[in-house]
Amino acid sequence: MIEPGGNTLLPLALWPPASKEPFQLLTIAQLALKKGIPVINPKVLAPESEQQAFDYFASPIFIASHLVGVIAVKTTLQSEQNQQQILAILDQGKKWLELSTAQLQVDSSKDFYSTVVSLAVACLDQHTYNETLIALITALTQQFQCECVSIGEIKRNHTEIVALSNSAKFDSRANLMRTLANAMDEAVDQDRIIVHPPTEKQPNYINRAHLELARKYGAGSICTLPLIYQDSIFAAITLERSEENPFASETVLLLEQTLSLLSPFLQLKRTEEKGLPDKICSSLKKQLSGLFGLKHLGLKISAVAIILLLGAASVIKSDFSIHADAVLEGKVQRVVAAPMQGFILTANARAGDTIKKGELMATMDDSDLKLEAVKLASQQQQSIREYREAMSDRDLVKVSVLSAQLEQVKAQLQLINEQLQRTSIVAPFDGVVIEGDLSQSLGSPVERGVSLFKMAPLEGYRIVLNVNERLISYVQAGQTGTLALSSLPERHIPLTVEKITAVSRAEDGNNIFRVEASLHNHSDLLRPGMAGVGKINAGRKSLLWIWTHEQIDWVKLGLWSWWP
Repeated sequence: MIEPGGNTLLPLALWPPASKEPFQLLTIAQLALKKGIPVINPKVLAPESEQQAFDYFASPIFIASHLVGVIAVKTTLQSEQNQQQILAILDQGKKWLELSTAQLQVDSSKDFYSTVVSLAVACLDQHTYNETLIALITALTQQFQCECVSIGEIKRNHTEIVALSNSAKFDSRANLMRTLANAMDEAVDQDRIIVHPPTEKQPNYINRAHLELARKYGAGSICTLPLIYQDSIFAAITLERSEENPFASETVLLLEQTLSLLSPFLQLKRTEEKGLPDKICSSLKKQLSGLFGLKHLGLKISAVAIILLLGAASVIKSDFSIHADAVLEGKVQRVVAAPMQGFILTANARAGDTIKKGELMATMDDSDLKLEAVKLASQQQQSIREYREAMSDRDLVKVSVLSAQLEQVKAQLQLINEQLQRTSIVAPFDGVVIEGDLSQSLGSPVERGVSLFKMAPLEGYRIVLNVNERLISYVQAGQTGTLALSSLPERHIPLTVEKITAVSRAEDGNNIFRVEASLHNHSDLLRPGMAGVGKINAGRKSLLWIWTHEQIDWVKLGLWSWWP
């Protein structure tokens, strides 16, 4: 636009927004302002390349006879006929700027606005799509003095008549309907407006269907316009006039501009009234066209890659392994219990220690037992003296009583001596202490039979696998697998499933089954209590099944529980 009070040009609007073209269009814009008429500068070589040329257009903007600005456009090389059409479109577009001013005068341009407004009001005032089509063809018949107006929709790559002026009902199979549909197909296939008889400005095109419509049904002048929404043709409209009233270029341009404004509303109205199945089909068709069309190359490559991956995964088979947390246990575990009631005196072993058979593990306080042994020993000596005296006196009754007392004292003394021997707790076999630490309990009392230590031999281990209930159905006795311990991750120890418990337990919100397995060729570094991960080989399955079977089982269970 021209700066108020001066002759400087200021950019008011541009497209693309970040384009630097306004500086390249400045020269031709100044030339159009100087001459006061539209100008064309064709075949201008690009500054950065001498092999590419463009056409430049500029048209001054007058509002109420006042020059307010200029519109400039840069395009690729165009034919002379297309150049004139571009100038005509620019001239038509400038009329919209007059709507923003209060200086609109009564002239021929007012017919354009009144036509657009009247057609828009006629369409927007309707409730249904069919009523909108009827109102549109009625308004077009009146505004453009047409004898007949028909509208056809694209269905299965062919045009089907859906509305006809002056006819509430019609047979789509009638000859007239087929001829009209052929004329619309002719315009849709060529993606252009077809006028019969052609004007001087119209380029060469095929119009055999229009000639047939004019010859068979007496249409003197015919104009067919495709209706476009989002770069696709969804319908076409054919207008018929008498031979004395042909379609001039200005009228065709007015029709094109008007219907281009109404096309989005018609398509949205049509889509809104579709049923749910039609909407779903349209959405799928749009997605598939984007997938298999010429656009979205990255999307198509990704989709093909996913399809190939899924296809290969459904064919290629691999070992199906069940993963489970594992704990190493000894096959035999022995409890070392307190031999009698007493107090802990010393503790020589603790959990994790490897000890030999007979090695001292702990001792109990024997001071009370020793005192009791001294007491019994003195009683025994006293009983022996009394027994001898009774023998010398030949007191047979007293001899019998003292003999029994002497045997009782001997038995008690023998028991005390055995208890004194048991105060030293020794290892029953070579092994490792897997539980028990009395170093923090010295002097504490213990009851007879209380577990002090748990021991396991250094040979003979078993693995306990905690298998989730979702996978327990795939586990059977005799299956093989491997074990990897946290302390020996580089070693994979073979195992064989021996036993599956029939009772589960809850652990971390999951039901867990205990599966026992035996080890083969285990290392000397193994110790009871080591933990790791075990894998059980459950056969060969496809990769797709291995990746998705848990999710599929979850969905099946959910559907079954939801289904009545």
